[in-house]
Amino acid sequence: MSDHESATEAYRRKIAWQRTPEENMRLFVQLQRQAFEVLEACPDAMDHFIRRNHRKRRQSEVDKLLRRHGISRPPSCP
Repeated sequence: MSDHESATEAYRRKIAWQRTPEENMRLFVQLQRQAFEVLEACPDAMDHFIRRNHRKRRQSEVDKLLRRHGISRPPSCP
């Protein structure tokens, strides 16, 4: 454990190393679903997400991500 790493961080890192790749993927999918549920619950947050990602990625990739999660583009977005 380094000087900057707390006991909690060391424990979390240890648990993370013990997970299988399949468990990591399930956790990733679960967290991503939860994040999109939060975005869907707040139109302003979804609009901000889409605008940010539009600047960072090709629009087709953003649309693909939204379709994958069954989210329709808010009408206020260009």
